[in-house]
Amino acid sequence: MQTINIEDYVNELIKRLRLKFADRLIYVGLQGSFRRGEANENSDIDIMVTLDRLSVADLDSYRDVIAGIPCFDRSCGFISGQEELKHWQPYEICQLLHETKDYYGELRPLLPSFGKDDVRSYIGISIGNLYHMLCHGRIHAGPEQRAEALLSLYKAVSYILQNSYYLRSGEWIMTKAELLPLLHGLDREVLQMAMTMKSNSEYDAEKAYAILFDWCRQFFHDKATE
Repeated sequence: MQTINIEDYVNELIKRLRLKFADRLIYVGLQGSFRRGEANENSDIDIMVTLDRLSVADLDSYRDVIAGIPCFDRSCGFISGQEELKHWQPYEICQLLHETKDYYGELRPLLPSFGKDDVRSYIGISIGNLYHMLCHGRIHAGPEQRAEALLSLYKAVSYILQNSYYLRSGEWIMTKAELLPLLHGLDREVLQMAMTMKSNSEYDAEKAYAILFDWCRQFFHDKATE
């Protein structure tokens, strides 16, 4: 797997995007594990790009640009038009704003405002989706499919816990390693399992499933007693 200097990669991408889109390029940012300093040799390169407007032809042009840079098979991220971003769902804005590092332009003025109720919505919607997928997969998927799905589902855990801690404290904690000692109980247990799975260490898949299931279920039980 090719080693990536993420700063060189983003700078080269910006140069090529400016050549392709000129003053239509509004914003470029970095997200994901490279943004958090948690990337490994298998990590995707999560780039956020905003154009003044976005067409199907623009999507094809963007694909051509990133295909001309090494590691196209690891390229990922989020591209949008400026107007779409302006009216994005508020419950996703807290995560988007804190997760993204500005490289070209500034993200905050491009986004709608958000409040605590929006962060609560993000947490509730995300955990509800996890709970549904855990139940559905247990019934309808085979063992191999369930194992692959579990890895994917655990990726959402740190995002939910980041938002939850931010809601309680007003402080955004960027990395899992920084967040872990601030948590207790099932929150800490589920994040520790997410970190174990991310590091490709051995783990008990049944235990991992049970931890995530119990964590999701506990969220709804806690809501019932509020």
